[in-house]
Amino acid sequence: MDETRLPRDLADRPRAQEGGLPVPFACEDEDGGFDVRSVSKRRAIRCALSRICGLCGISLGWPVAFLGTHEEVESNALHFPPLHEDCAEAALRVYAPLGTGALGLDAPAGEWVLLTTRGFELERPADRRGDQRVVFHPNSVVERRPSTSR
Repeated sequence: MDETRLPRDLADRPRAQEGGLPVPFACEDEDGGFDVRSVSKRRAIRCALSRICGLCGISLGWPVAFLGTHEEVESNALHFPPLHEDCAEAALRVYAPLGTGALGLDAPAGEWVLLTTRGFELERPADRRGDQRVVFHPNSVVERRPSTSR
């Protein structure tokens, strides 16, 4: 992994023993356990309410970025928390090669979309049945970039 291409705050995150990848803030449990293929519901909500990046865990400015599948973007219902734009771009380089399931995205990396927006709404699961993932609804979309253009 080319450390010079990682945003500083992401490069400073704890590393996974396997592969040495930075552990995404939103994929880490409160007890320190993590899985780069699943998003912690508690961390996702914290990212939204405290306006912190789902990858590096540092405060966000505007605009914010989201990574999602084509399907998530078209339905305006994304599941990975907001990101700094440079963290989202780094995620396309670092986590996308892990394939389907990385960062909780159920699509091959070539189908990921980077979306920037000036705002978003948070939707928490309504009850304990069904899909328990937190949903982010971007509004005031600035740009959409398919990952294949990276």
